[in-house]
Amino acid sequence: MSTLLSERRQPITAPKLLDRVLVQRSTLRTSARHQPATAVPSHPLVAPRARRDLILGLVATLLEWHHRRVSRRELGSLDERMLRDIGLDAGTVDYEVRQWFWRPARDWRD
Repeated sequence: MSTLLSERRQPITAPKLLDRVLVQRSTLRTSARHQPATAVPSHPLVAPRARRDLILGLVATLLEWHHRRVSRRELGSLDERMLRDIGLDAGTVDYEVRQWFWRPARDWRD
């Protein structure tokens, strides 16, 4: 071990921080500049199956929201006799009709 240290004539010095930063900047610029345009995608790659599942989920959500909107509108158009037949009062119907379309309907049977 002592022979290895004695053979070394120059002191060990770490490169200065400024030198490392300049080297990193120059390599980043040159590497990004020399890449062809086709090698860098402009959008993230998504597998076709994942994209299809995403679209189907979005369509299912929109259809569910439309169904809630239509059913609440129909519930609001019922008269007092029909509401008595299904066991709901006017206050309950008013509350349900005023809910946003993305909120699920409550179960009023309990």
